[in-house]
Amino acid sequence: MNIGKTNDLWDISDRPHTKTKLDILKKCFGMWLTVWNNQAWAYDEWYIIDLFAGRGTYKDGEQMVNGSPLIYLDTIAKKKDKLRQNLAIKLFFVEDDSANFGYLKDNVDKFKEDNPQLKNIVNTELLNDDCNKVIERIIKKIDNTDKNPLFVFIDPYGIKIQKPTIEQIVKLKNRKDIMFNYILEAVRRTSGIARKKHYGEELTFREIRTLQTLKDFIGDDINLVDENGLKALDLEVLADYVRSLFTPQDLNVVAYDMPYPDRNDILYYLLYASKNQNITNIVKDIYARQKEDNSQPLLFGNYKDNIITVTKKIEEIERRSLLYKTGVEYGSWTINHVAGCKHGCDYPCYAYMLSKRFGRVKDYNDWRTPKIISNTLELLEDEIRKYKDQLDFVHLSFMTDPFMYDADTKDLIPEIKNLTLKIIERLNKANIRVTVLTKGFYPDEILKKLSGQNEEFLMDNEYGISLVSLSDKFKQRFEQFSAPFIKRIDSLKKLNDAGLKTWVSIEPYPTPNLDETSKNIEKLLDSISFVDKIVFGRLNYNIEASKFPDNENFYKRTAETLIKFCQKNDIIYHIKEGTPYSEEKTKKIFK
Repeated sequence: MNIGKTNDLWDISDRPHTKTKLDILKKCFGMWLTVWNNQAWAYDEWYIIDLFAGRGTYKDGEQMVNGSPLIYLDTIAKKKDKLRQNLAIKLFFVEDDSANFGYLKDNVDKFKEDNPQLKNIVNTELLNDDCNKVIERIIKKIDNTDKNPLFVFIDPYGIKIQKPTIEQIVKLKNRKDIMFNYILEAVRRTSGIARKKHYGEELTFREIRTLQTLKDFIGDDINLVDENGLKALDLEVLADYVRSLFTPQDLNVVAYDMPYPDRNDILYYLLYASKNQNITNIVKDIYARQKEDNSQPLLFGNYKDNIITVTKKIEEIERRSLLYKTGVEYGSWTINHVAGCKHGCDYPCYAYMLSKRFGRVKDYNDWRTPKIISNTLELLEDEIRKYKDQLDFVHLSFMTDPFMYDADTKDLIPEIKNLTLKIIERLNKANIRVTVLTKGFYPDEILKKLSGQNEEFLMDNEYGISLVSLSDKFKQRFEQFSAPFIKRIDSLKKLNDAGLKTWVSIEPYPTPNLDETSKNIEKLLDSISFVDKIVFGRLNYNIEASKFPDNENFYKRTAETLIKFCQKNDIIYHIKEGTPYSEEKTKKIFK
């Protein structure tokens, strides 16, 4: 469809999705200008590329409203006095349709004429051509460095953008933000032809050309039809597309699901990709507020939690065995269904040191790139039968984190979370209870699996968090990538309020030369006074902690305080071996 050929399509009074898209673009571009204006290290030449620029304006009833090209110019004009002095912004507007291009040129020229303050800050280049053909020409005019920010808007007619075109942009060194209209309706329509081809049906010449257009858009590595000839789910195709195009270049992606104006379905997804996680978090807020403005308030939760986020797909490996007996003094059987840990705690982490020593990981970066054990559930099925009579309880996990937090997305890693929930469900189905420990937080799915008549999780499971400080300064140095302390505590409290058993591991507890707040453990204890059990242990393997002049007496005094607190609040406690007041009788607190 070529919107330039039909004048009435330029009136958006009955197209609320177009108004929403323009409103979001205006907010996101304004945010982008502000963010980069505050980055002193960035160079003063910035770039904007709009590959389907259109006419530059729309009609909304009797009013004229700005399209994307004039949105950029108008936003720059309004913010000019706040922008850095020597800033130069180069804008590339591409429009294939000649009629549209004529309107575009007139609109841009008039806007610049009416706003002479833009003369020394913006330089516009308009190209009347197919964006897939001129992208290389544009790229050659861009200073390809990570200090020259780039904003790209791709709002194609149907699926007329080719994947290699976007790939050329994505692979630029520039710090780039890309807003891309992923036309779901067009993908759905053409995927029907892909099904016909799968079943060997003869295609018309037009269908063959349409299928080639789809292939040019989505690439060779995305399957719209599975091996059984069934249509792939929309979100699965979208996630595969994003992971084939954006996430390999470390771009974070959030998506706004744009509804049809007249039916309960999705017309397209407005994707926003950026390497800067702070920017995508802001966009997520913009998307959520737009949802709130356009929709009824939610009865439960909030719109931000429902904004689609696509992250890099986690790697998978296989193992020969899963369940094993742990040597940890208060443990029993355990499962490590993930290799590595994205939290990357730097006490140092005993699990990391052990994994590196035995060649399971190459280095710290490898450790912070977790890999899922892909055959976990198959192994678990076999080993439950094998060890059924010996399994009193199973712990998750001593060498990884079962609810691993991603500091980039500010959320749990979904693949790990989902696998952990399946493990708990399977063990509980065999009447084997589970203890859990995390530096992430507990998802709401745990409570959902307790609702109704057929509980999927046992009430005897015990859920714990690791918490050794409430100091942001300490966290930044030693636990930079783990979940915020308050988020851990709140999620645990929610489980406790639902009647579940909860506990906290205060280990490894730092000395005052590493965390000045550790002299007074009372505040930390007060924040977790609701729990059923506490495990406490000193910090080992840290030279600075061992050199603290009053090390032994410090841990003795702290352990005494903790014991008195637990006794006062009817909390079961265990002091780990090597820490003052460690006792044999408290080792089996989970037995």
